[in-house]
Amino acid sequence: MELTRDDERARRICSLALEFMNASTPIASSDIARTHYPELSPDSFRKAFSRDREMLAACGVILTDRRAASGEALWEADAARSFAGGPELAPADAAALELACRPLADDPSFPLSDNLRFALGKLARVFSESLASGRVSGGSAPRQLAVLRRCLMDRTPVEARYVNARGAESRRLLAPYAFFGLRDTLYLVAAELGKNDEVEEGTERTYRVDRFTSVTPLPTSSYDVPADFSVDDFRRLPFQMGPCTATAVFELPADREEAVRTLAGVQGSFSLEDGAVMWSVPFSDASAAASWAVFAGIVPLDPPELVSAWRATLEGAIANGR
Repeated sequence: MELTRDDERARRICSLALEFMNASTPIASSDIARTHYPELSPDSFRKAFSRDREMLAACGVILTDRRAASGEALWEADAARSFAGGPELAPADAAALELACRPLADDPSFPLSDNLRFALGKLARVFSESLASGRVSGGSAPRQLAVLRRCLMDRTPVEARYVNARGAESRRLLAPYAFFGLRDTLYLVAAELGKNDEVEEGTERTYRVDRFTSVTPLPTSSYDVPADFSVDDFRRLPFQMGPCTATAVFELPADREEAVRTLAGVQGSFSLEDGAVMWSVPFSDASAAASWAVFAGIVPLDPPELVSAWRATLEGAIANGR
């Protein structure tokens, strides 16, 4: 495929952004010219780099000249004015970022695709999870996903046909709020629309993207995502997919507490009992919870069915390792 000048510039902008986002020291103009503008004369390089700095600034990467004593410009990203202001981008901003960058991140011919995924994943976890999920299975699913992403970014409700876990299809009017990924599956958190196409409070729920059979935008309406909405409130652990039927109690070794708290997110509660850290969390699948506990290096104490499943998982792992 022949690349246009716009394609080449997009690649260069991404490469520059990645280099400055990961640089620990200022970068000399001569190094920038040699790496990113090898075919340009010094005068052409200065003009092209000036235009590209404007584009980088529009993308949120603002470069500052830290001129050396010798007079050569040394460039670095202004940390106070660049990058995301908080730990997560807003859902609409993350969707816009994904729409713009996914073609390069998915392009095997782009040598920095893995670096791009990593850098963008640090800015927006939802973007990282969506990329990690890859293409959604099903012939029409990618098309539905593209519509959902665009509508989330534009705050446009959708009319959707959705097939639940029992195979029953229904029509739904939805306001997309955010995506998250789990075990190579992409999920959408959305609220339902009621009378006058207004969002009904308390109707937010999680949908598997690959179960949408059709998605049609409703451009005559719009909606706002509540200020207190957080996708973390809907992000479940692998053993919680489905109705939770019991509560697990795990004992956490001291060297695993921080990692488990990070993995747990908002799920469950932690307490200190007799000097040991306990984690209580609902589960829907004892086998999945047992496997997850082995992976996380934690010990289940209750209920008995979970303890038995954990022991069986450990015995199976030991037997297979012989």
